Amino acid sequence: MATASEWDERFSEGDCVLTEPDPFFHKLVSHYPLLPHWEVSPEDSPQRLRALDLACGSGRHAISLAQVGFETIAIDFSKQALACTQQSAIDRGVTIDCRLEDVEAVDFGLGRELYDLVAVFFFLHRPLFSVLRCCLRSGGLVIYKTYTTKQLRHAEQPCQRMHALEPNELLCLFEGFRVLRYEEEWEGQGTAALIAQKI
Repeated sequence: MATASEWDERFSEGDCVLTEPDPFFHKLVSHYPLLPHWEVSPEDSPQRLRALDLACGSGRHAISLAQVGFETIAIDFSKQALACTQQSAIDRGVTIDCRLEDVEAVDFGLGRELYDLVAVFFFLHRPLFSVLRCCLRSGGLVIYKTYTTKQLRHAEQPCQRMHALEPNELLCLFEGFRVLRYEEEWEGQGTAALIAQKI
C-alpha cells in the first residue's frame, strides 16, 4: 500500500485529482429525504446535518455534499490531497473542514453518533467498519464503493487481495442496516457499491 508521502507526490503531479463525483454517488441524492430533519431549515434545526468524506482524496464527494448544505468534514492522510480538497472548496464557494489523519492507526476513531452521512470511495480497511457504524446517527446514511476481488483480473489496482472485497462482503459488513441500493459490477472492473441507512 502506498505511503502518505507517495500519495502526496501523486497528488502534486496531478495524478488522482478527480473533480467529478463517481457515477454511483449521484444515486444518493434521491435518498437525502430519508434523513431525519432533512426538510427542516438550518435556522429551525437544532443541529446542521453533518457529512463525512473518509479517505477523501481530492474531495470530489465532499464538495458535492457541501454544495447541498451539509456541514462537511473531509479526512485523508495525504496533505496534498487535502490541499486539493481545500482549493476545490474555495473555487466552488463552499466550506469544508479538512482533517489530516491516519485512518488506519490503531487508535483512530470518529466518535459516537456524530454524522448524518458517511461517504467512502475506493478505500478499504476492514477495522474501520465498526468505527463507521458507530459514528453514524440513527437514521443516518452510508454510501460506500470500492473494488472487489473481480478487479484483480482487470487491472493492477488494488494490488493485494486484502484491499478487495469478496462478493457480497459489503452487505455483511453493514448487516443490520436498511439496504437502499446495492450493486456489484464485474465487466470492465470489479466493484461493490452500497447505500444503506442505520436503523
